[in-house]
Amino acid sequence: MRILHIGNIANNAYNNAKFLRRKGVEADVLSYDYFHIMGQPEWEDAIFDSVLDEFNPKWDQVDLQGFHCPTWFIREELAPRVPGRRKQRFRGQFRLERLARDPVRWLQVLVKHRLSCVSGDDRHSPRLIDFFKVYPFRKWFQQWFRNYDLIQAYATEPIHAMLFATDCPFVAYEHGTMRDIPFANTTTGRLLALAYRTAGKVIITNPDVIGSARRLGLRNVRFIPHPVDETKYRPQPTPLRDQLVDQYQTGLILFAPSRHNWALKGNDRLIRAFSQFWKETSSRPILILCAWGQEVDRSRALIRELGLEKVVVWTAPLNKMKLIEYYNAADVVLDQFTIGTFGTVTPEAMACGKPVVLHFDPTVHEWCYAEMPPVLSAKEEKDILRWMVELDGNPQACARIGQASRAWIEKHHGWELVADRQIEIYRELLQQ
Repeated sequence: MRILHIGNIANNAYNNAKFLRRKGVEADVLSYDYFHIMGQPEWEDAIFDSVLDEFNPKWDQVDLQGFHCPTWFIREELAPRVPGRRKQRFRGQFRLERLARDPVRWLQVLVKHRLSCVSGDDRHSPRLIDFFKVYPFRKWFQQWFRNYDLIQAYATEPIHAMLFATDCPFVAYEHGTMRDIPFANTTTGRLLALAYRTAGKVIITNPDVIGSARRLGLRNVRFIPHPVDETKYRPQPTPLRDQLVDQYQTGLILFAPSRHNWALKGNDRLIRAFSQFWKETSSRPILILCAWGQEVDRSRALIRELGLEKVVVWTAPLNKMKLIEYYNAADVVLDQFTIGTFGTVTPEAMACGKPVVLHFDPTVHEWCYAEMPPVLSAKEEKDILRWMVELDGNPQACARIGQASRAWIEKHHGWELVADRQIEIYRELLQQ
């Protein structure tokens, strides 16, 4: 079977396709008009030290030490500009010209999908104008989708799979997009809600969005963990550990690589808890943060206010091979403290055999995990501080929790489990 994965935020499509290809599935990835550095294969698998433009990296100017983007990862441009294109005489002229070319078949598609939006919360069901806004890009998607047996569409791409992959089934892949977007009274929100309802299956990677799925009236959901390769993320020695200890004369390295968004990640709670911990301990701890996210400046200001500039270490955004070094150099990894579940930081760090502190709500995960992960749950500053104090000077506890974390990942979150569950979905849909 030939599977096309479209959309590559956070390299989820790239990793899934890579896992599937290990299993013999012909899986391609299509990434169009998306240049963020963290959605590129080079970011995931290449070894390099260069600091690049976050939104437009120039890979041809970097020594990637032999890594080459695989041929099955396809970079495209949607509706490229044509030099010398004539000007439109009135607003919407070109859209109307395209509609006039095949109006009957397109209206049939619209009616079919519009009538299918009858379950769940129907207050924001699509309008005719919503379809017309997407229609002008039809020929590109139909060309890209041709010759594939199934489409796996990420983030908001299920909209295009629903409308333009009419000859094959599609799977909608949720990685945070179900929390708010399908409930927004916008074109994207209305069409995405419909796409989730009409998908052959909806893959959920964030356990907390099961409430959103129920609100949408979805009965076609399947849980699959985030794609994390535990054969790459693993315990291993790194000279970075000794470098950090010597440079900062520290006895405890805390690493918090999550992006800076206080509402979603609770970075301010972590910084305040660390400030209190630094005052109480004699181990001379350091806190390593990554300078990426919407509120880096806000976090820097709080660090200055608390007088922590000398004990908080900032790094540029770390490519994944560098990130593995920092995981292995750290004593404890800290993730997020607001939403009660985890993305990729937690399982990556656990796979490296590290104890992870984050806000983890077991009740959110009971429907998808038979065994809860051995993470250290903390939501408020006092809880974060408590775990810092308990793990300080206790390498035996860190090692014990880290070993249990690695074992849990291998059993409940491994790459083969992720690939096999997707293959099971594909077979189910293609045999219908």
